[in-house]
Amino acid sequence: MNRNHAILLFIAIITIPLISLFIPDSEPGSFASLQGVTSSNFKGQKFKLSGIFSDKPVMLVFWSITCASCIQEIPFVSKIHKELSEKLTVIGIHPPGYPQQKLQIFLKRYKPGIPYLVAVDENSTLLQKYGVTVLPRIILINRQGKKLYDHLGYEPGQEKEIKNAILSQL
Repeated sequence: MNRNHAILLFIAIITIPLISLFIPDSEPGSFASLQGVTSSNFKGQKFKLSGIFSDKPVMLVFWSITCASCIQEIPFVSKIHKELSEKLTVIGIHPPGYPQQKLQIFLKRYKPGIPYLVAVDENSTLLQKYGVTVLPRIILINRQGKKLYDHLGYEPGQEKEIKNAILSQL
């Protein structure tokens, strides 16, 4: 082994442990990785998503006002929110790119109203972290950020199956 190879090997041996100091411990989708994620409510008020987490699991409901299945799913998600609010935090996550005024009009007109927090994923951070490309999608995560349950789509009649799957993870 010549001198240049020895130096490169030495640098590699020293560099590898140093790299681990600069790479975050959190995996994508963990609460720690959401510390800097900023969303906004439908009034445009910004907040840090990590500031609303508690010791309860969080059910992220990815939806859109332009998605018929998503709108059809709202009464079911509202029911889950009301029945399990002591065991679970529900947050509706809307993708960015829709005029704030249209979102506000939808919320005003939707009756009986949406009782859980609804946020706009301003930079698509959550959509990317969880690989959400199709709506609606429910992702249940625990305090450590581990994905407990993931359900794609909504069909009337699935409510009992989805609820039982969520309950089995609480």
